[in-house]
Amino acid sequence: MFTLLTLFFLLRDGDAINDQLHRAVTRTFGARGAIMCAQATASVRATVDGLVLVGIGEGVVIGIGYWVTGVPHPTLFGGLTAVAAMVPFGAPLVFGVAALILLVHGSLVFAIALFILGAVVTFVADHFVRPAIIGGATRLPFFWVLLGILGGVETFGVIGLFVGPVVMSVLIQLWRDWLQGAIREP
Repeated sequence: MFTLLTLFFLLRDGDAINDQLHRAVTRTFGARGAIMCAQATASVRATVDGLVLVGIGEGVVIGIGYWVTGVPHPTLFGGLTAVAAMVPFGAPLVFGVAALILLVHGSLVFAIALFILGAVVTFVADHFVRPAIIGGATRLPFFWVLLGILGGVETFGVIGLFVGPVVMSVLIQLWRDWLQGAIREP
């Protein structure tokens, strides 16, 4: 209930809070701080977009696989896959259970086919599509986005999905600024 109440006020007063935070960052850290804040904001938005859109895409594609292979309640399994896929490497739990159900019902070929389909879709989505979406919006190379996601999850858990790419984005921006001479040594 507290979370919903907090979310209500953040959504209602989001523009005012954003303006105040922007002014505070600019006053405290100057123009470079405002640029870093904008980079972090873009990184969070791109990460959320990447997680949600890729998760839904995985759920739809693997959901079609559920339907074709005869998994009971394919729409339910597709929805569960979409939600689980929003966390990298979460979808294998769902399509693994679906493959086991097919195996128990005596459909060895369909169980193997479903597992292979799920593994390929998850691999491509988690290693190529998601980093491309996040990296495209934040101008981060693929490797650094993937490292940010995996390192963030390893270090911070689920919240690391968002923190990792933000930290990586800010670090890369600081590195680029330093190389261009925007950040002077004291």
